[in-house]
Amino acid sequence: MPSNHLPKIRYEIADKPKFRPYGSKVDIILGDTHQFGFDGESCLILGNDLIVRLIPRQNNKFEFQKFTAYLEGFATASEAEEAGLKFAMSVLWAAVSLKCALRLEYHTPLPCVVYDRTPQEGMLMGVEFRGMLTSGASLVVEVLEQTFTSNVPINNNKQLLVSMELFAAARLEATERARFVGLISALEPLAEQKKFEYPDLKKIVKETLNKVQDSVDLPDDIKRSLEGSIRNLTRESVSHAIKRLITTHLCEDNMALEILQEAYTIRSKILHEGAFYPDLRDKSYKIEDVIRRLYSAIVGYELCSPAVTYTNND
Repeated sequence: MPSNHLPKIRYEIADKPKFRPYGSKVDIILGDTHQFGFDGESCLILGNDLIVRLIPRQNNKFEFQKFTAYLEGFATASEAEEAGLKFAMSVLWAAVSLKCALRLEYHTPLPCVVYDRTPQEGMLMGVEFRGMLTSGASLVVEVLEQTFTSNVPINNNKQLLVSMELFAAARLEATERARFVGLISALEPLAEQKKFEYPDLKKIVKETLNKVQDSVDLPDDIKRSLEGSIRNLTRESVSHAIKRLITTHLCEDNMALEILQEAYTIRSKILHEGAFYPDLRDKSYKIEDVIRRLYSAIVGYELCSPAVTYTNND
């Protein structure tokens, strides 16, 4: 389509880069390109205006496919950064919703990098192109479109970003134990530990701290270690915070709680005893479904690949 027939913003992005000099890029690693459906270089248009170029990166020694997503055309660097962060979250949600193995690759505070696109004039000829996609890509684009154009501010939730990163990347782990531990770890960023505000508890903690500090037999390093542990008695445990998280978002789903309580026991034995469990794959599938339903409840989007609700008979 000739550039003068494009909507105004896309016309400026394509033909007047100095009007919109900033771009944002996100590096993505896919465990299975067929799941996402992108085959080679692709160009997407999300909403009415956002142009996203997906460029595969060559890496013959790497078993997974790497892509860089270039988000084109923003008037300010802050707009580019906000869009890049929201796109990264949209990609993670697509991986969760469609049960795909995916990792964001970055070594910066945020999973996107803002860049100056003006030296690359002429790279956006034919921005209406949506080709080079396999049949499975249409659903991915639909999920990206829904999430990116939504008013739900998922990109402002840093804990959710960390959690979804761990969850999506767990499928790329080489062993079942590493995958299992990664999945369980994905819950912890969402589990905000509340402080207990009980006068009696505060009194007990203070008295215990005084006894430790007054001890003449304990070495200083042991005292410091005990003091930290004692102060933590005023905060709920991670496992209790996760239980409250599940109860809040999945109501009274007792089976979900049982699955996660068992999973935490197994994770502890794996990490502290080196234990091996022959049925970890089945347990991982159950945990995945609980966490996916939790994400769906938090962000308010329906899963494209529905999660299984387990019962005591499963």
